[in-house]
Amino acid sequence: RAKKEGNMSGEKKEVLVSGSVVEREGTAALNVHLHALTIIHVSDHHTRFRIQGKQDNPRVVGALMGTQNGRNVEILNAFELPTKVEDGNLAINLDYLATKLEQFKKVFKDYELLGWYSTSKTVVPADMIIHKQITQYNENPLYLQIDAASVATSRELPIFIYESELRVINDAPTQYFVKLNYKIETGEAERIAVDHIAKISATGSSQGSSLTAHLMGVHNAIAMLNTRVKILLKFLEATKGGKVEKDHSLLRSLASLCNQLPATDSQQFQHDFINEYNDALVVAYLASMTKGSNHMNELIDKFNVTNEKTGRRRGMGGGMGGMGMGF
Repeated sequence: RAKKEGNMSGEKKEVLVSGSVVEREGTAALNVHLHALTIIHVSDHHTRFRIQGKQDNPRVVGALMGTQNGRNVEILNAFELPTKVEDGNLAINLDYLATKLEQFKKVFKDYELLGWYSTSKTVVPADMIIHKQITQYNENPLYLQIDAASVATSRELPIFIYESELRVINDAPTQYFVKLNYKIETGEAERIAVDHIAKISATGSSQGSSLTAHLMGVHNAIAMLNTRVKILLKFLEATKGGKVEKDHSLLRSLASLCNQLPATDSQQFQHDFINEYNDALVVAYLASMTKGSNHMNELIDKFNVTNEKTGRRRGMGGGMGGMGMGF
């Protein structure tokens, strides 16, 4: 693979990396943002095939979903695609792709097919066959290539994103893959999920996750506090009932501890408590309204289906009666 050369003048420079890839320097035509959820999906897809098929480095193929607004492209999700060998080359199942896209649109209406992904060491000319299949749904799809067999100690992610360009070489039009720059983007939910998955131990438990460790620490602290409060409460009840001799030093310590607690009957506390309580009620009411709306939509759909069937039956009966009278 040819290395990038310095470009101090700021002009766009291109380096031919292989027979099917062009590495371009300078300002890219697209601003590509790759979300961590997509990387996790491709990694999971490859791992499952490697374990199930007992292969060292199987090649898996899938589709990339996301949004595009002008030059800004966000790869948000992905799904796997079944493949088959045609004339010695790998091809995807277009019927499955069409069905999956229709299902995806029902859940994520703003998402569109941005391209496809594959796990392989290098880009080969045969990849252009799959790329041309994707062009039926996107005129200029992206190609995400991940080298799953790369060394784990590598400082850079083995992830490359390409777009296709048509070049005229020796008076013949030829399509090349052009490498694009990209940025890794993560939302708050993705950061929590990535942290949780990345630190899962080899045994399959999630004890290594910092989120799980934090929640377990909070749970243990609350449980310990609850236990100690119950012990003090039993001591005070026993002292009040005369079962235990009064220890004035300990009682003074308990009184000092109780005095350190913030007063819960202040006006500010009541105001904050009422606000939190009202917010909780609003969320509960919204959930009830959403559930009721869903039930109402289902009822309307069923009514429409039933009414449509009844109308058809009446129309058929009226038509047959009219035919009989005419006869």
